[in-house]
Amino acid sequence: MNGLKLVEYAFSFIALYVTVFFLLLFVRYRKTVPVEPEATDWTPKLSVVIPAYNEERNLRRCIDSVLNADYPREKLEIIVVDDSSTDSTYEIAKSYEKLGVKAYRKENEGTAASTKNYGIRRCTGELVATLDADSYIRKDTIRKMIKHFQSEDIAAVTAAIKADEERGKNALVVIQKVEYLFTLFSRKVLTFIDAVQVTPGPFSMFRRWVFEKIGYFENKSIAEDQELAMRIQQNNYKIRSSLEAEVYTEVPKDFGSLLKQRIRWHRGGLHNSIKYLNMIGPHYGDFGLVIMPLTFLSIIGIVGLLVISSANYLENQKYVELLGAEAIIMTFNPIHVIMGFVVLLNLIWILWGIYLFRKERLSMLSIFIYIIGYSYLVVFYWIAALLKELKGEKLAW
Repeated sequence: MNGLKLVEYAFSFIALYVTVFFLLLFVRYRKTVPVEPEATDWTPKLSVVIPAYNEERNLRRCIDSVLNADYPREKLEIIVVDDSSTDSTYEIAKSYEKLGVKAYRKENEGTAASTKNYGIRRCTGELVATLDADSYIRKDTIRKMIKHFQSEDIAAVTAAIKADEERGKNALVVIQKVEYLFTLFSRKVLTFIDAVQVTPGPFSMFRRWVFEKIGYFENKSIAEDQELAMRIQQNNYKIRSSLEAEVYTEVPKDFGSLLKQRIRWHRGGLHNSIKYLNMIGPHYGDFGLVIMPLTFLSIIGIVGLLVISSANYLENQKYVELLGAEAIIMTFNPIHVIMGFVVLLNLIWILWGIYLFRKERLSMLSIFIYIIGYSYLVVFYWIAALLKELKGEKLAW
């Protein structure tokens, strides 16, 4: 067996391993995924920190969504931190001071983390939430998140982040809408094995002692929401996710902006994974045994896919036809069989997600495009991110 064939088998088994793992989680927890905790009368003081930079277009909608929340106003503290915007962001924030909103302006340090930390250090609430200025919550979002803090070891709760279509809708926005829903679905499943690895920036909620015990957001990180989540896991605290606490966030509407965002996410994620490499192992449960290794296996798989495709193209002047029905029937190549099985399992996973989010009225075309094209986009993001890493380009927000 030559080296190329070994790479093909390795890539195929990585794909099979990941797919079977998530499918087994689905089978085990399929009845509990949609179930949310019962409502609670607990209404702790909540501080909502809104970091903002040149957000004059979105800030009013963001602040208004918190002011209109179904939560005791005297229990809400709203802090807007302007990161030296060059537009009217700070003036808009100041105009809300008569409604009790606290507005601050700080020197720009180049990362969202420093802006969040500036606000968090001024919080007085028992719970602290960070809300991106280009996002907004529903009236019941806060209550639906708070009820997930059922025990003291639950350090954070993530919301149901969804793509906002109010400010413009095109094919790219629709695809991201589908992507966000399936990401939400996967994150919810991971809560059952305490393996959530990100507290998304658009809106996440924390116990204030999290920052006092394990530190604030990492100032130099370009993926600070993931870095903090991994630190929470490292300290053996828990993160929960809600499927019904809706938060809508503005998503990129052109491919250039989307690529820039995803390169930042992937490079930041890679740096975080390397930083917490010592978490691989049984001491951190399924997070250390499954989720952490998956990050590196994914990179190996993507590099392997490039090797396979390039080698086959150079040797045979054609790409690998992993899903070619004729090849499966005529040759019974084990790799074709494995990948066919992977596709089947992924379809089951996707169908369950479609059923779970049926109220979203997703079009079959958008789902089809997502199924066909999303994996190629992820590979492209990783390639672009890895190339920037190899070139040693500076990490930038």
